[in-house]
Amino acid sequence: MAKSQIKLDELSVEDLNQLIQDAQAKLAEKQEGARAALIEEMTAKAAALGMSLEALVGKPPAPRTNVRKPRGDAGKPVAAKFRSPEGETWSGRGRMPNWLTRATAEGKTKEDFAV
Repeated sequence: MAKSQIKLDELSVEDLNQLIQDAQAKLAEKQEGARAALIEEMTAKAAALGMSLEALVGKPPAPRTNVRKPRGDAGKPVAAKFRSPEGETWSGRGRMPNWLTRATAEGKTKEDFAV
């Protein structure tokens, strides 16, 4: 690439800003031209194979977001999986209840309390 013959040190701030705007506009124009040429070339190659360009590349993926989807069972009650002799229950989710912690410390297993 040949270096431009423009002497940047001799340009005023306004001239530099105008040069930047003109260069950005020319860059966008050339990028669009290159994009159109590439699409035309790929369309021709796909047609030679008996396909359309859309069939070749498929549907573009949906944009990702940082929003988590809520669980399908969020807010719904969960059946108890463990029951103490006193009738207390635990679904197996979240922190282990004190009654089960004490029982496991005494040597019993969670399966002893399975429903």
